Amino acid sequence: MKQISRLLLTATFLVLALGLALPLAASAEMVKKVDNFIIFMDQSGSMAYAKAPAGHQKFDQAVDAVTRLDKAVPELGYTGSVALFAPYKAVSSPVTYKTGSLGPAAAGVTPPFNHMTTMGDGLVDIGAVIGKLSGKTALILFTDGESNEGADPVAEAKSLYSKNASNLCIHVVSYADTPAGQKTIDSIRALSNCSVAADGKSLGSDAAVAKFAKAVLYDEAQPAPAPKVAPAPAPVPVAKEVITFNLLFGFDKSAITDEMVPVLEQAKMILQEDSGTDFVVSGHTDSTGPEVYNQGLSERRAASVKNWLVSNGISSSRLQTTGYGETRSKYDNGTKEGRKLNRRVELMSK
Repeated sequence: MKQISRLLLTATFLVLALGLALPLAASAEMVKKVDNFIIFMDQSGSMAYAKAPAGHQKFDQAVDAVTRLDKAVPELGYTGSVALFAPYKAVSSPVTYKTGSLGPAAAGVTPPFNHMTTMGDGLVDIGAVIGKLSGKTALILFTDGESNEGADPVAEAKSLYSKNASNLCIHVVSYADTPAGQKTIDSIRALSNCSVAADGKSLGSDAAVAKFAKAVLYDEAQPAPAPKVAPAPAPVPVAKEVITFNLLFGFDKSAITDEMVPVLEQAKMILQEDSGTDFVVSGHTDSTGPEVYNQGLSERRAASVKNWLVSNGISSSRLQTTGYGETRSKYDNGTKEGRKLNRRVELMSK
């Protein structure tokens, strides 16, 4: 009589849990490009030309652009200020910027008529202010580029760059109406590739000014993409314990005989050692005889094994019976030995 074999079978079916990551809408985070910005306005006579209609002088247009800009700059901890350069005058000292705080300062300026344009001298004076600031600074000039007195503005702008290395960028909003004025503006812009060009006409709307503010003062850092959620690993297949009984049931027999008891005793011992596991007792037959009859025979064989185990101390609640008839042959029914081995009972853990 063959001894009991314990086999570990891998479960046939696996459940796959798929995690689907749905994109979530998120607004971009504003990240400042600079730490400080200075509104530097040209209040010379050419910017306040008396023959222009009231409210349409170049200086009026510049004040309107500054007011729009003041509404478009986000509060990111900048230091902001307003100054004039024809002649130089600090209108608003460098302080932590609050939206709407600089427009009124610019609007309160009344440019004197026929003042000379001392842009170069103004750049020298503003250099002392920039030197006291920490971090990066954006100097935003509102000018028509006319320079008819004092130091060369292009040379002084170049000197500012050399003194402040990568911590300064000069942006010029042009109101030029002469070739000479535009040439000065273009020359200052050409000193650094960081310079953002704009003119009075291009800043005539809130949207245009907001675009300029972003180009000069901040970036929008897109949120980091949500990490891809990998599919959850498939559950580790639960190994099922199978106990096969070659009990040598005779043809058309399902009763337990004395010679089967040693095998059943070993099966009982295994079940007692694994007391926390429930089992299915399955009966099988060879292919001799009608299929329907073999089905009933297999069920009776499973019931006989369960009854024996229960009567010998195994809880009935741990055992479920089923019969498979001749449908799950493991051996060749065309041979006597194969048919004998197919007349078996198996226990499989649930």
